Amino acid sequence: MFSLLKKNPPEAPDTKSNNGWIARLKSGLARTGNQLSDLFGRGGKIDDNLYEELETILITADVGMDATNALLAELRRRVKEQHLSEAAQLKEALACCLLKLLKPLAQPLQAQPIKINGSHKPFVIMLCGVNGAGKTTSIGKLAKYLQGQGLSVLLAAGDTFRAAAREQLMTWGERNNVTVIAQQSGDAAAVIYDAVQAAQARNIDVVLADTAGRLTTQAHLMEEIKKVKRVIAKSVARSAA
Repeated sequence: MFSLLKKNPPEAPDTKSNNGWIARLKSGLARTGNQLSDLFGRGGKIDDNLYEELETILITADVGMDATNALLAELRRRVKEQHLSEAAQLKEALACCLLKLLKPLAQPLQAQPIKINGSHKPFVIMLCGVNGAGKTTSIGKLAKYLQGQGLSVLLAAGDTFRAAAREQLMTWGERNNVTVIAQQSGDAAAVIYDAVQAAQARNIDVVLADTAGRLTTQAHLMEEIKKVKRVIAKSVARSAA
């Protein structure tokens, strides 16, 4: 039902491409930092216009609507509580709000499998996001990281849309000496189901499942990722039954 893909030895990583991505990231961070410095450094009072400008900067920096709203709500609460009035005072207040928001996320990844009724239950990580976010590359890095913790890893080629997605995942599998589960065509959920079943049969600790890039506005693709999640839950529950 599934195939184990083999390929010639992988080529060296594209250093030029990686450097370009890092340069764009640094440029984006510097631009946002400059915008915030200008906003807080111009002086003046804290008012609704200042909050609106800050909201615009955060949203255009891809902070996201939910996180932006949470930050601004916490910032307004802190301003009122500490009786802040000057724009310059918002810089430290915003830093504290960001730290409070991010600190709960700074937890180590605990990807340990468990045994239920004597049955091996692999830990499944599904990577999803917009096109070009680096999901497949992140899988390669995660595989190496988890192997360094003494865990065995299996990869699932759930991106059945993008050309050469399977081949890219195969390359990462070969670099890390990890098996890749894939199908020649068809359904992402079926591929990942097979991967979970294979991991359970082989006592593999972690399954890293790749998925195709998608936007939240693409309703049919969002329904597909929901289906994949349901299939993973059922597959893991069945393997542990």
